[in-house]
Amino acid sequence: MRKTILSWGFFALALSSFAPTLQAQKKEPRPVVHSSKVSWGNQQYMNIDVDSSATPPRIIATYKSDTLYNLIISQGRLTSLYINGKLIPSDSFYLYDGLVKRIVDQMRRDSVQAIRDKEQAERDEEQAIRDKKQAERDAEQAEKEAIDARMEAERDARQAQADREQAVRDKKQAELDMQQAVRDKEQAVRDRKRAEEDKALLKSLLADVVKEGLAPDEKSIVSLVLDGSVFFVNGKKQSDELQKKFEQKYIRKEGYGFYINGKVMQIGTRY
Repeated sequence: MRKTILSWGFFALALSSFAPTLQAQKKEPRPVVHSSKVSWGNQQYMNIDVDSSATPPRIIATYKSDTLYNLIISQGRLTSLYINGKLIPSDSFYLYDGLVKRIVDQMRRDSVQAIRDKEQAERDEEQAIRDKKQAERDAEQAEKEAIDARMEAERDARQAQADREQAVRDKKQAELDMQQAVRDKEQAVRDRKRAEEDKALLKSLLADVVKEGLAPDEKSIVSLVLDGSVFFVNGKKQSDELQKKFEQKYIRKEGYGFYINGKVMQIGTRY
């Protein structure tokens, strides 16, 4: 069974075969609260409209099989009937009680279905509202996640830039450290060389002290001071001439000197 909702224009065409008295009732448009059509094939159909302007409301129906029936029903009773455009007397209405019952039953089914459709429409509308709210929440969440992702990306970019800058600084520092290591190595070589030279120079100085008769041997020299101004051997001050002689041979520069106190030996600047 297929059901379709008809327009007011179709309803007007369906009633075009009614008598002039029925046409006179249609001078003013009447509100229709229900209109439906049930078709059982190309040659059989039923069209039902409800006129809510009448008191009580009327059912205006068209039924087509082999014959065309136009009916007006009020409160479940047939009040007007046309068959193939011919008015049927009211005393013959009883012959069509089955058709009236069929139309009224169809109207009831349509009303029940209309209620169901309305309830379903309300449920669909409520679901649409829920879906809309959920979509809004999803959109807000997506926007928040997008903002968070953008902020995270910006933080990552800043951190990456900071890491690159730190890497540049680390590279420069490594180069400086390498250069310093080279200098330290070169200085160590110079220090070792100077230490060897100082050791040889000290050995020569002690040998000259013994040679000059200032001590019987090197082991007997327990203290010695020689710089640009004084010369002491084992606590005894030596002459200025001898100091000058040793200064010229062993003092390399101003502030430089030789200092021995027991086992402690210092060559260079004293303090």
